[in-house]
Amino acid sequence: MVTKEFLEILRCPLNPSRVRLDLREHYLECQQCAVRFPIKDGFPILVMEEAELPSGCESVSSLPCQKPASP
Repeated sequence: MVTKEFLEILRCPLNPSRVRLDLREHYLECQQCAVRFPIKDGFPILVMEEAELPSGCESVSSLPCQKPASP
C-alpha cells in the first residue's frame, strides 16, 4: 500500500533529484512528464518496462524530462 509518508519520499526514476509522483487510483503519475507507473499488489512498479508513456509520446527519449536543457 502506498501511504502518504511513502509517497512523500518517492520520486520519478527518470528524474529522481526533484520530481514527485502523484497517487492515482491504480498507478503513480510523474508530476513533470505524466509517465504512469502501475501499482501491483499494493507495490509501485517504478521501472520503465512496466510504465505507460503519456498520450502522444512515442519513446522515453521524447519525454520533456529527457531532453537536454536549453542554455
